[in-house]
Amino acid sequence: MKLYELLNQEKTLRFKNFSNIQALEFAKRVEDIVTSDPDRPVAVRVTLDGQTILDYRTTGRNGSGWLDRKVKTVLAAQHSSMYVFLNREQEPYKQWQNDETYAVCGGGFPLYINNELRGVLAVSGLNHEDDHRVLTTALKEVLA
Repeated sequence: MKLYELLNQEKTLRFKNFSNIQALEFAKRVEDIVTSDPDRPVAVRVTLDGQTILDYRTTGRNGSGWLDRKVKTVLAAQHSSMYVFLNREQEPYKQWQNDETYAVCGGGFPLYINNELRGVLAVSGLNHEDDHRVLTTALKEVLA
């Protein structure tokens, strides 16, 4: 993925309004995308205003710390975790590579409502590029 494509996603994949119903719809879309292959279980989290409003795992997926790490990374960077990955040789992201509380990989995405960062959408369980792709595909479908 090219940086300009990612920045375009971050600029355009935003909500005017957001509710818990949309969080649930997002998780359902993620599940629809990945359940065509039962060997691809994922975990999904949506945070809003400092609270986890959705935490879901598809069949076969156990918990892990990756969702926590992706949420923290997005909130700290105010960009997707894929943005951090693409800029991983720059500060402060370079330091984050050795910090197990950050995720320098795809799968975390900023939840903007009325152009204000209000939370995070996160997917974990696939390789990090697929986590990002599944997340943004589901997000586009919810926004359509």
